[in-house]
Amino acid sequence: MIMNFARMLVTAAATFILVGMGSLPVHTGEPARAKFSVKIQDEKAIVVDMQDTGAIDPTKRINFQTQGNFNLNITTIQGQPLHLSHFPSFMINGRMLQAGQGGRFEGVNTPLADKGAGGKKRVGFKSAWIFDNLRITQSVELYPSKSKGPGQKRLMNNVLIAYAIENKGTTPRTVGTRVYMDTYVIDNDGCLFAAPVTHPGKILDGVKLQEKTLPPYLQMLQRPDLKNPGYVSHLTLNLGGKYEKADKLVLTRHGAGFNVWDMPAFASMGDSGIGIYWPIKELKPGAKRELAYVYGEGVAVAAESEGRLQVALAGSFEPGKVFTISAVVADPAPGQTLALELPAGMQRLEGKEVQPVAHLADGQDYSTVLWKARVVAPGQHTIRVRSSTGVTQSKIVSITAEQ
Repeated sequence: MIMNFARMLVTAAATFILVGMGSLPVHTGEPARAKFSVKIQDEKAIVVDMQDTGAIDPTKRINFQTQGNFNLNITTIQGQPLHLSHFPSFMINGRMLQAGQGGRFEGVNTPLADKGAGGKKRVGFKSAWIFDNLRITQSVELYPSKSKGPGQKRLMNNVLIAYAIENKGTTPRTVGTRVYMDTYVIDNDGCLFAAPVTHPGKILDGVKLQEKTLPPYLQMLQRPDLKNPGYVSHLTLNLGGKYEKADKLVLTRHGAGFNVWDMPAFASMGDSGIGIYWPIKELKPGAKRELAYVYGEGVAVAAESEGRLQVALAGSFEPGKVFTISAVVADPAPGQTLALELPAGMQRLEGKEVQPVAHLADGQDYSTVLWKARVVAPGQHTIRVRSSTGVTQSKIVSITAEQ
């Protein structure tokens, strides 16, 4: 996206008179029998498990297993390799270490806790490594990809690999994370790469990608042919949600600089590898960092990020007057719809209760859904916009008659 989401919201709402937090008088332009003050507050977004929406096919379509010391092996459901090895390393107070080089492990390959009161089953495991008062927990979990089109369910064909890094000591620590992968797709040990978002129409090899050149996801091609690539695996670098995104990606030759932190970018010469980096940062006592990426058949996105939306209100909130509800959606999900839920003290005037989110045309950065409504009576009212992606955004509108 060229514009960030905050700018999208400002642009989309430019034609409206936005009412923000605080107590503001409502001016109607006519002699009024009473004046009203309005305060608008945002409720925390509600994110529903995607499986509860029926948007996910729960069939497992990828295999993964531990190789010990945080190392992993990931294959297709038929057992075909999607990489040969996976080695995370950590730069801790200036020392480059792999899990198990000192310290101790706890809860090795413990099954992931089930989700929610219903005990929804999670497929995966976690392990913790304790070193120098740092607790680093790796969790590995079956994870869905984005839907490929309207009406198509999300498939469970990816693996989410996450690291929670906590400082359990009383002094600060500096920590960086690098994941090295010996890449191999189906039958090609020298698979090359593509990044359609940032490098359209190009095959990538022997390059460093960071800042503006860092893509949200990387493709690994069984064949170095964009028109006939064979099997294409996807490395999602910017999952969104609570996780820090990677800040650098090095596409190189297998083994190049494996034992040094800053890997050089060499042409693969038939045996490729990559390094995924999260920056070295100070971690204060009691502080925590959460990092993640997703690897598998499809592009992944956090539930709260896919089809993410922002709701704005505009107009008059005096009883009987008309106001507008606008929902700005960035990167709409295929087939995404939005449903407006109004309380008894408000009435919908224009716009269907449930509306589809239009797909983005070339040059568009966002899609907007609009409703018009009016206040029937003063009081505290909650306006909710529910997305079919499982996210609900709410506004609490408090309308008080001034004495």
